[in-house]
Amino acid sequence: MDLKKADIGERAFGKGSKESVTVKYESQQHALDFIWSILGSGKSIGVIEGPEGSGKSTVMRQFVSELPRDTSIAAIDGTRFKPRGFVAEILARYGYTTDLQTTEELLQLLAMFAGQQTRSYQAPIVIIDNADRMYPSTLKTLGRIAAMTQDGKPALRIILTSRRRLNALSREDGKLGAERPFEVKQLAPMTANEALIYLHARLEACGVGVPDSVFPGDVCDKLHEISKGWPARLNALALTAIKRSEQLPVTVTRIMKRPQQLPAERKPPSLVISRDGKTLREFVFDDNKVLIGRSDFADIVIDDEFCSKFHVLLMLYSDGLVLLDLNSVNGTTVNSVRVKSTLLLNNDVISLGHHRLKVMNVPVPHQVAAGRATAADTRRMKNLDEMRRKRKAQLKAVPLKPRKKSR
Repeated sequence: MDLKKADIGERAFGKGSKESVTVKYESQQHALDFIWSILGSGKSIGVIEGPEGSGKSTVMRQFVSELPRDTSIAAIDGTRFKPRGFVAEILARYGYTTDLQTTEELLQLLAMFAGQQTRSYQAPIVIIDNADRMYPSTLKTLGRIAAMTQDGKPALRIILTSRRRLNALSREDGKLGAERPFEVKQLAPMTANEALIYLHARLEACGVGVPDSVFPGDVCDKLHEISKGWPARLNALALTAIKRSEQLPVTVTRIMKRPQQLPAERKPPSLVISRDGKTLREFVFDDNKVLIGRSDFADIVIDDEFCSKFHVLLMLYSDGLVLLDLNSVNGTTVNSVRVKSTLLLNNDVISLGHHRLKVMNVPVPHQVAAGRATAADTRRMKNLDEMRRKRKAQLKAVPLKPRKKSR
């Protein structure tokens, strides 16, 4: 058993196990039942809500696996797209690529497709993950999609996942909730007994005949207590416990001896964007280069007359976050000081016109990172050209051609 314990941990609780080993518990089953009830009526927008690591993605994977093969479904991550790309990606998931250039044209094509599907069979399904992280403009576009109807009924059935309540978003004019009501199902953590069943079932799924030989009952209780019953945290703790035990079974004493070495949840770098003192949204970094400006090509679009089309480039490194002003007309200030390039620290505030971007959870800076903030203008423009080429490539379209659906 000792020779195989590292392999057992990875197969049962590592990253590669997430899709291959699924163990449903009561809260997740209730969430699945909720989704099916929402789809049955089709009138409401269903929202699966829970903190990071609560199992929202697992619920969605399980739901999709239970659908008939001929169901028209588009499942996408809401954090990735601006309005045009968002609608184009939904159409692509339904089997269409297109050379249409505007969001309006794409919405018309989507309405036509959804109407045809609803008349002939049933309304297509749209699943949007991370709805609380969507760009405001993309959220408005989703509101327009939600308002599409066929014979007086919604033309698309919509399910969202979110880490927090979407009420604040739905109250804003023109966004979600204007045409269709929300129904929310909040995921709950596992009970101690469910955590034991969950841990043992995952061990059995990867070939452990006697799960108690790895995690006895008292160890399962302790892992549940520390993780508070959330599956992602429980997996991480279980994997660490196996790796750091000299022999199996794992003991409570071994877990408690080094609690400080259990994996800590670290938030990714982010920017809290506000205007006139009102928080608009939070942008979480998912790339090491973030372009900010008024253009739709930007990663963060700032709708402000004093913001240039390509205003600022942020470059994220393991040892710091660097800001480069892209020769903007009205300039950039950090903490009320005008800058061309600088190393950003936690709680620094970037000012772009009427907007403020507060820096959160950035890496602890190093002297090497400080040197990057003095980059020459040639390097700055080289990075801008690179970002422009990347954005244009992402928006490049191909002629309209429906794909054949597998049955």
